[in-house]
Amino acid sequence: MYEVELTARLKNYQETRNEILKLKIDSQMRLDYDDRYYDKNNQLTGEDQEFRLRTKIIIDTGEARHYLTFKDTAFERRTRSKPEYETLVTDHGNTEQILFKLGYVKTAHYAKHCEIFNLYYQEIAVEIALVRFDELEDSFIEIETQTPEKAETDSLFEILYSLLDQLQISKEQLTEDFYIEMIKEARAKRA
Repeated sequence: MYEVELTARLKNYQETRNEILKLKIDSQMRLDYDDRYYDKNNQLTGEDQEFRLRTKIIIDTGEARHYLTFKDTAFERRTRSKPEYETLVTDHGNTEQILFKLGYVKTAHYAKHCEIFNLYYQEIAVEIALVRFDELEDSFIEIETQTPEKAETDSLFEILYSLLDQLQISKEQLTEDFYIEMIKEARAKRA
């Protein structure tokens, strides 16, 4: 599956949230993510790939679900959008132990706080996430959709850019920076 995604730094979290709420939202929820990244001898990092074990906790209910995700090398350099393969796992602890037994080591671990909005925009399913991290002062927006066909990604990017513009977010606010690197840098400054 090709994840078509735009990530931008927000100038004003609340103003952006207000713009999102003007859209026809199908569902909305607040989630906390516990994200753990794994690698073996920096092989994945060297190939611009990611291997993640994520726990999503729905704030209102406390329900937790665990996902194992592999993100392949970016197919679009400017946005760093990647093919993504994800599956639900039932046992977080044993899944992590399997990774360790296969020689993977945990290379990053952080919490991500999101408010998720699901909607249809120009006839495609879109997820908008307002994102905050404990370690970072900046907040972010992620706008994404998915397609099984790489040939569809260019037209989907155009739709997402249109939505970005409608939310009054400029292309200059887009970031290529990885959250992992920003968090590592923030932690190093505090140490």
